[in-house]
Amino acid sequence: MAARKSKYQRAEEAGQLTIFDTIDNYVASREEIVEQCNKPMESREQASEAEDCIEVAAAMKRAIRDSGLSREQVCAAMNDYWGRSEQEHKNGQGKKPLSYEMFNHHLSKPVEYPIKAYFLFALHRVTGSLEPARVIVAAEGAEVASQEDIAMMALGKLEKNISEMQQLKRQLKKTKTNG
Repeated sequence: MAARKSKYQRAEEAGQLTIFDTIDNYVASREEIVEQCNKPMESREQASEAEDCIEVAAAMKRAIRDSGLSREQVCAAMNDYWGRSEQEHKNGQGKKPLSYEMFNHHLSKPVEYPIKAYFLFALHRVTGSLEPARVIVAAEGAEVASQEDIAMMALGKLEKNISEMQQLKRQLKKTKTNG
């Protein structure tokens, strides 16, 4: 008589191993999330202004590179975002648009030409990247959450609530059958 096969062996033979792999991945992800949630927040005690300028400029460059756009295209799109044009400026109807040369100075010489905070709004919109914001909040031990991340957190909270309700339901059934 042949030895009885384990559930794992039977699943592997039936081509259903992916279900168990999915469960293992889920458990590992959940443990990683719990571990991250229990980590204490660490923030920098001290930094130099020059280092911060360089770090933000580097994050902006990464966002531009990852977007596939050139610096010129990003600069033009930022001006569009702000509604700035050379013609309106000449007519006295708007602010002077950001020139490519000045934008390049901000990115290449960030200590001499610090990046203005409002640039990040336009850059995030134009590149679709939150990289500059990530760098800023990481200095305080925090993280930026995308819409997808927020949805996953909401699902996790929902799952936790469902689990708690199921546990309460089991307890009520136990007390009802014992009482």
